[in-house]
Amino acid sequence: MNNRIIIMLMAFSLIFIYGCAQTAEKTPVNEKAQEPGKTESVAGTEEKAPSVNVISPEVKELLDNAKSKVKSMRYSYKGPETADFYYQFYVKGNKIKYLPIPDYKTIDIDEDAYDTVYVDKGLETALAYCDDRKCRVKGQKAELNYDDAYILTPLDWLDKIESAEKIGEELIDKRSAWKLSTNAGIVWVDSFFGVPLRAESSDNVYKFDKISFNDVKDEDVTPSQP
Repeated sequence: MNNRIIIMLMAFSLIFIYGCAQTAEKTPVNEKAQEPGKTESVAGTEEKAPSVNVISPEVKELLDNAKSKVKSMRYSYKGPETADFYYQFYVKGNKIKYLPIPDYKTIDIDEDAYDTVYVDKGLETALAYCDDRKCRVKGQKAELNYDDAYILTPLDWLDKIESAEKIGEELIDKRSAWKLSTNAGIVWVDSFFGVPLRAESSDNVYKFDKISFNDVKDEDVTPSQP
């Protein structure tokens, strides 16, 4: 009798152990939970950072005006490249002419002196000329390093803007302007032509004063031939 009870107990034990082993095999292992520093995304989807390159429709419409309304421009520029002076700029298409402040005494006596820089964005060239009537010898003086000679125009500032938000309206040089907070800094944009009139970035101020549009001729931005 005792032997029969012992045999029955042993049989029940084997059945119990076998059942536990089967349950363990069927339980899935969460592999991701075993890896430190990783967590499962909600509902199996990855979280994406919101896009920062956002321009509101009204701001985009204004900035697009520059493409359709501006064929040329001229202005007085003051920025970190010009110290306390203003450079006179003429811009039409890929061609730019600007007038650094000349030293007339030097122009009077130095054959290599120049008072005008002609820039061609398409060719990436910058040529130094002496065009003033006080030049001892007129004409081309040197080929300048393009990157060193190039100064950003208002249209170049537009190309830098990837995100923009209107934060106010102001008068800049007697022109109505929208004040925009952009990825490139704070930019004041003419409310009709969509062209920057002023910008502030990295503690620098860039001024495009006395600006006028669509009155620059080809000969204004083309070096005279000898």
